[in-house]
Order: sequence, then structure tokens, then C-alpha cells
Amino acid sequence: MQVADLRRGAPGGKRFVGETAAQSQQARRNQREKVERMAEISAAERRATEIEVPVSAILAELVQDALRLARTLVLAPFRIAQAIRRPREA
Repeated sequence: MQVADLRRGAPGGKRFVGETAAQSQQARRNQREKVERMAEISAAERRATEIEVPVSAILAELVQDALRLARTLVLAPFRIAQAIRRPREA
């Protein structure tokens, strides 16, 4: 308890006996930078996991792709037949 009281009562916010004010300030600065980096990483991870595209846009794209696929499947036999009937140039 005496050591804790000594640390609390130390001038300049010193955490350890014999610590200079510059060391204490540097330690606080390092701690702030570490917390800022952690906050940036956390925010980046949050942004990476968020979906910013509305569901209606996703569904509209799905419908367009389904129609494009259906058209391709319907026209595929005709294109194959046309390719077979076309005279070969060689």
C-alpha cells in the first residue's frame, strides 16, 4: 500500500520511483498511439464486414442474371445449329 500511495502521490504522474516526467509522458504517448492503432484496425474490420449494397439491388441483379442465363440456354441450340450449317472457310 505504501508503494501504491507513493506512486499516486508522485509529482508529474510518475508511475515508478525514479521515473522522469519525460519517460512518463512518452509512456502515455505510446499508450495513446497504441489505442489509436487498435481503434483504426477495429474500424477497418467493421467496414470490411458491413454490407453497403441494399438487398433490393442484389435481388435486381439476380433477376437480370437469371434472365440472361435463360436467354442463353434458349438460344444455345439455335446457335449450335447455325454453327454446324455454316460453310467452312479454309
